[in-house]
Amino acid sequence: MSPEPVIPDHEVLRKIGGGSYGEVWLARGVTGAMRAVKVVRREDFEDERGFEREFEGILKYEPMSRDHAGLVNILHVGRSNQEGGFYYYVMELGDDIRTGSDINAVEYSPRNLRTDMKKADGKPLDPDFVIEVGLSLAEALQHLHEKGLAHRDIKPSNIIFVDGKAKLADIGLVAARGQRTFVGTEGFVPPEGPGSAQADVYGLGKVMYEMATGKDRLQFPELPDELPESANRKRWLTLNQIICDICEPRVSKRTIKTAAALALSLRRLQRGKRVRRRRSGVMFTVIPALACLALLAWIFRAQLPWLNPVPDVVVEDPVEKKIEYGFVKVISDPEGAEVYDSEGNFLDITPLKNIRMVAGQRYEFEFRLEGYRTERKEGTVEAGETKIVEHVMSIYSPPVEGQEWVDNMGIHYQPMDGYHISTGFVRAYQWRRFEQDTKKKYRSQTIEHSESGVKRRVVVVKPEAAEAYCRWQSEKASTEGYLNEVQYISPLVSKSFSSPAMTEKLKNEGLRPFQCLVKNIPFAHLEIHTEPEGAILQIDGEYRGITPRSRVRVKPGPLELNLSLEGYRRVTKKMNLKEGGNQKVVVNMQRNNSIVFGHEWTNSLGMKFVPVGEDLLVSIWETRIADYQIYLNETKAKRPPAAGFQQGPMHPVLQVSRDDAIAFCKWLTERERKEERISTGEEYRLLTDAEWSHLVGLEEKPDQLPAEREFRPERIFPWGTAWPPETADEKVGNLADKTAAQAANVSRDRTLLSYDDGFEKTSPVGSFPPNELGIYDLAGNAHEWVSDDYDGKGKYGVLRGGGWNSYKQKDLYVTQRNTVRPSKISNLYGFRVVIAKKVKLLTSSIDDEFLDPFELDEEEESSDPDE
Repeated sequence: MSPEPVIPDHEVLRKIGGGSYGEVWLARGVTGAMRAVKVVRREDFEDERGFEREFEGILKYEPMSRDHAGLVNILHVGRSNQEGGFYYYVMELGDDIRTGSDINAVEYSPRNLRTDMKKADGKPLDPDFVIEVGLSLAEALQHLHEKGLAHRDIKPSNIIFVDGKAKLADIGLVAARGQRTFVGTEGFVPPEGPGSAQADVYGLGKVMYEMATGKDRLQFPELPDELPESANRKRWLTLNQIICDICEPRVSKRTIKTAAALALSLRRLQRGKRVRRRRSGVMFTVIPALACLALLAWIFRAQLPWLNPVPDVVVEDPVEKKIEYGFVKVISDPEGAEVYDSEGNFLDITPLKNIRMVAGQRYEFEFRLEGYRTERKEGTVEAGETKIVEHVMSIYSPPVEGQEWVDNMGIHYQPMDGYHISTGFVRAYQWRRFEQDTKKKYRSQTIEHSESGVKRRVVVVKPEAAEAYCRWQSEKASTEGYLNEVQYISPLVSKSFSSPAMTEKLKNEGLRPFQCLVKNIPFAHLEIHTEPEGAILQIDGEYRGITPRSRVRVKPGPLELNLSLEGYRRVTKKMNLKEGGNQKVVVNMQRNNSIVFGHEWTNSLGMKFVPVGEDLLVSIWETRIADYQIYLNETKAKRPPAAGFQQGPMHPVLQVSRDDAIAFCKWLTERERKEERISTGEEYRLLTDAEWSHLVGLEEKPDQLPAEREFRPERIFPWGTAWPPETADEKVGNLADKTAAQAANVSRDRTLLSYDDGFEKTSPVGSFPPNELGIYDLAGNAHEWVSDDYDGKGKYGVLRGGGWNSYKQKDLYVTQRNTVRPSKISNLYGFRVVIAKKVKLLTSSIDDEFLDPFELDEEEESSDPDE
């Protein structure tokens, strides 16, 4: 395992991916922004020359990375001699696969084009989306090629999304065009080899082929099983024509050979204009013949008067020749901001006059104004429109060493040696705003005091109240852009303050006036080890990585450290760190009865669970009467009505609604968290409809509703395909059988008279053989509530698996859903629970689906289209 790198001004949290050309780490910068850090180690190269060549590539790329919206921005490049030596570069972080640009360090799973196509499950992506992504990347490649560089490994996993926009990533492979060192991935590299601008265009063509068809690139030029509907078919066919041109194996037959030509074709297609077609081989036979006929006609033109009626007028194709324009008007709030273009050229001060631009052209403006953040706005101009680009400037005016500073309340601060100090004591109006905002009252007194000959009303308070004020003011100033992330405000209490207004009573109470100091946080550092390793580290409730951790930066003062590991008792330590201090913490984790995902487990009620995947434990039984009785004893929940027939403690609980089942899960979650059997990141809940299907071997799309899934053609049962059930080798479950037919209230014509499971109504859970996962009673006994609404409207719930009253084939198919109102109770309805992780924690051993969006191994891109 690679050692955790030390990156200046960044706290490295965890490894989020890696491949043959380095690894990527999730990190938090000094401003609190989440970043991706690519680390490329010297040991991964055969010689020094190769290592230095790659480093030269990233140095060339860094200054231009921020010049185009389709390229991942490089924010910093550096080298280190740590552990054999490596170079690194800090990048903007791609979107999360689930939450987009809302990044949570614990949950983060990177979104790239490969994950989008996996989600599509072999279906073509929307043609407009393919065109949009293709155009953005073609323009990015054009920019890269014009600078003399080539990407060298275009593939879906190297295309990430930032704020929903596609960008070229894995820029560690960027190098001078013409370098023939083999990099790239099979199927995306053209027959003529890698390293050229044309090879990049070919790779992008294969990416677009996979997007547009849902096929693997090695299946080119196969078409999808179904073409788009007629409304989109013409657009799709034109797109396919472009893709076929780019991916033509013979270089001489390609007409689109550059990124600029590809961008032009896609832009025309996006705007609904004609795309020039490739001339077929037939034309090269017909054209010479036509030329001969034309020559003969010219020779005998005098004898052929119909050739000379009026001189021909050549009419140019207005669609082909006309250039359309749009306009951009740039304004800002406040006015007076300097505006620069994407090349860094100064344009003017806002508001700008209308700028004429070619329709379809992308714009990018940078706004600069003293006291405000430097930020960018970008977009595309449409034909005939005047687009107003308005930017509301964000205040950013932190203290600068050696310069006077004014805070968010208008208070002036003077620079001192290494800090800033307010020009006077905290005044009454400041204190009043603090108490109103926090809704807290402290012992205080307002007195009059002369400052530089001006009478002011200042407050006198105890030191702890002054600390509370400064904490509040630090938070307000940071939020409003007046402090950066490494600055804070602290009180300077005047112990020697003398004034006629200061009575002995105020002095005896310890009330004093105070000034505010702005300082840089003197961070402390922690080194944390656990035995065993792999514990989740939280500091003051914030996720800070997986142990072991070195140089974890924290603010000095009191803090609470929490360590949790599946199967071990949670450890909580309260510490008080000195300014600039370093402290090592070693913890031996103690085993307990807590849950361990991936292993069989028994909870405090004696309910047994088996693992299904990495993040789910499923109860092997339907919830029993004995389990539900403990719930009733410990809560004020309403006792369900009697079932109407005899049941024992091991029989499934009946007469419960879906809400009753959810309430049981919530109670059990809270109960076992208190006993430290499960953590706050885990919970009991009902199975989802898709999860229940998975238990019986039916894989279904998670984005569909049960109503949509129900119409699948499979005619199989939880035990297999045998019907009637007695043809199976063993009894398959508790159904409406020969024994049930003997009951006084059961009609014989609603039973399977040829099947005998031995039970009249319900049976004790686990009375019949389990399936291959070790789960019982997925057919019969009790109809099981799942968490989904049938049609997404909340009116109807879903039960699965049939019950003791089931006798028809259709009611026992794995696709069958029993649809009833979620509030309904019956002596047929019960439920099964699962334990699930609320949050998926990703470590360096994450599976392929969540690998680094910036680089994957060449082997990862399988040639198997079903992978």
